[in-house]
Amino acid sequence: MRKGRLELPRVAPLDPKSSASTNSATFARDRPQGYYSGLHSGPDQPPSPPILGDCIVLSSSLPYMSRPHAQLELKAWTLQAVPTGVLAGGVAGVLVNTVFASEVDGWVLALAVALATGAGPFGYVTSIAWSHWSQGRDKVRALTHLKALFTASLLMTVLVPINGMGLGLLVTSLLGAGILWCGIITIRSIVWRSNYSRVARTTFAARAQVLVSIVMSLVGAGAGLALDRNVYSFRWIFLISAGFALAALFAYRRVKVRRQQRMLRSERERTDGSHFRVAQLWHVLRTDSLYRRYLTWMFVTGSGNLMAIAPLILIFTDHLNMPKFTQIMITTSVPTLLIPLTTPIWARVLAKRHAIAFRAFNSRFFIAVSAAALAGVTLEWEPLLWLSAIFQGIGFGGGLLIWSLAHNDFAPRERNLEYMGVHVTLTGIRGLIAPLVGVGLYGLLEAKQPGLGVWSMVLPLVLTTAGAIGFHTLHRNWARSEQNGPANVAPTARP
Repeated sequence: MRKGRLELPRVAPLDPKSSASTNSATFARDRPQGYYSGLHSGPDQPPSPPILGDCIVLSSSLPYMSRPHAQLELKAWTLQAVPTGVLAGGVAGVLVNTVFASEVDGWVLALAVALATGAGPFGYVTSIAWSHWSQGRDKVRALTHLKALFTASLLMTVLVPINGMGLGLLVTSLLGAGILWCGIITIRSIVWRSNYSRVARTTFAARAQVLVSIVMSLVGAGAGLALDRNVYSFRWIFLISAGFALAALFAYRRVKVRRQQRMLRSERERTDGSHFRVAQLWHVLRTDSLYRRYLTWMFVTGSGNLMAIAPLILIFTDHLNMPKFTQIMITTSVPTLLIPLTTPIWARVLAKRHAIAFRAFNSRFFIAVSAAALAGVTLEWEPLLWLSAIFQGIGFGGGLLIWSLAHNDFAPRERNLEYMGVHVTLTGIRGLIAPLVGVGLYGLLEAKQPGLGVWSMVLPLVLTTAGAIGFHTLHRNWARSEQNGPANVAPTARP
């Protein structure tokens, strides 16, 4: 058996588009036209079939032995979309704010809403730990164990009392579920890497994401309607979602991983000391100035996006008296539904641009998101808030795509995991900090004068605008340096 450095699998987000471990030159050379677009076949492939649940006709690019696994996985991840839809930031935040509104102090409730909305992104802090934990373990068995714990965390929320202690238990369960979900998708990326080729993996992931997005949107809308009818329906919401999580667990147990024994032997026989260390995260930031600047503006822009949801939920309830259904539709369901619809368009844009050039363009949409939200809450005009949700769905369609792939345009092949690890870890950090800053500013303004809290939405606008300007400046300087001489990115990846 060939020994040497075993490359750890790259950690994928909620909707991974690729798990390639190449630098940008290899990536650009190997991908076929339309590679990023999982919804459209390339010129040498048959047209994409319609997507109808388990009746989906999977791409012929899938290996013959992988097709039954793909059908099982499609079923399992579609079932799993029900609990993940309940745990989506906007849905969880509205639920917490609704159930405990009259039971705890306003500051405590605001902090709880912030933690609930940021629980998913915060879980990414643990991605490297899950990658290490999975080494040498049976992947399907490890996934089923995590899914069982994930289901248990949902069941814990069913019986929480409606008081301060219950709020603490609920938020703890949500944070725990977010951490477990990070482990699930981390190991899922290993399974996908083993079972599907690069193109087939992207095609399958994108098509599955369409189904997942539709289910999550419907689940969010249903949760909003249920909360409008009866606040205590949250127990049934979590109980039903736990049932679907359990069904997803049993569906996934039948999945097989191709060449797993060989992979596990390789993982167990690693003796060259090449295990990834957290200290390498800081080494990447110190040594790669271009990537450091890219991640700086990504942190600024991403913080503005994550910061807005929790204050919006408080404003919708305290100032606009908005139904829970409408709150969830604006903060979660509409953007989630638009993401897979707009991703193919963004994919064609990304296929011709470096990550820096792509972000310079994509970040402008988040200025529109923040500006429309600010205008909507200050003018108390709901159509602007719906417009903000539409802009958010369009922007995230490209944002989630580049989230998965940007590091490939910076990282040498042998350091792919390190670069992705830095990116994922920073996402988790801002997932914890940004919502807390947002609700903190809202609370301070409200304490100074009731009604001033709506102006807390100025800060997300400032951050997204600063991020867009930063990306534009970075792109201009990078393009100039590319014209003057080679940079530390691949020459094939040009704007």
